Amino acid sequence: MSQQGSVLTQEQFQGAPIERAHLHRGFSSKKTPLKWIRFFRACVLQRESANTKKKKEIKKVWLITVGAIILSHLIDYVAYFPTTLFFIAAIITAIILNVRIKKKFKKNYTEGFDFFSDYFSAFFTLIEEDLQPQSRITLEANVKDTIEKSNLQKEEEYTSENRGFLSGKDFYYEKIISKGSCFLSDGCTLNFSFSERLRSRIVKKRSASGKRKTKQKYKSIYPFILKMKIPKDKYVLNTAIDRSTLELAEDAEFYIIKTTRKFDIKNEHPEKYEPYRSSSISMFSSDYFALELINLINVSYGCVTPRA
Repeated sequence: MSQQGSVLTQEQFQGAPIERAHLHRGFSSKKTPLKWIRFFRACVLQRESANTKKKKEIKKVWLITVGAIILSHLIDYVAYFPTTLFFIAAIITAIILNVRIKKKFKKNYTEGFDFFSDYFSAFFTLIEEDLQPQSRITLEANVKDTIEKSNLQKEEEYTSENRGFLSGKDFYYEKIISKGSCFLSDGCTLNFSFSERLRSRIVKKRSASGKRKTKQKYKSIYPFILKMKIPKDKYVLNTAIDRSTLELAEDAEFYIIKTTRKFDIKNEHPEKYEPYRSSSISMFSSDYFALELINLINVSYGCVTPRA
């Protein structure tokens, strides 16, 4: 794929208001691979720009607060001034303003969108040459936090024989991060979905000193499901197929092959697993992610043979 025009700089972003999406709401659209890549880049730049502005606002608040406190002490040398009360009021005001600034940023810009941008840019780059001319990829994304009441699937009691254990509970969340579809040049259809399954374990225990402590640990996996519809008028189903890694069905016109790749950092790279980190998907490189998805496509094609 030619990379010309796929790199979007901060200056170009400032002049492209049509690309400014509210990431916390997610998005749903149809675009060519190149336009999707530019869109992802614009989204990341938008967040970076807002984050820089947020940091400047916070810095300004504290500079004004410190300056006001110093000025109050100088005034107190000349005439009586309630410096202690002013100091407390200034600090409380600064904290409230900081909370508001951070809350406003969090409301408008989700955390961790960069991995989504990198992953799907790499994936779309690899499949672009196999798409129909000017074909557009339909993509819907949900980049909100996974740990929300709407994503809670079930909760279970957790028990442990560890010393000091008092009580525990497991909360299971599931969210579809994205789903989409596109048409390949040979008439095949790709439908895919990318999900996050997260277990949040909250444990209450008593330490050796007698103090009560609450710890929260996480375990997450990320299934990517690829459903490929292969036209029967162009392909013949092979006789020997290993069905242990896929699901096969068919209708009058298509062979329908479903494959799944579960990204699990604890099983694949246990040395990188961090139990106190809720999201682990970014520990996989974008190239690794994209190549694993291409492998799913190759597995599906391995079930058929082109008609002579």
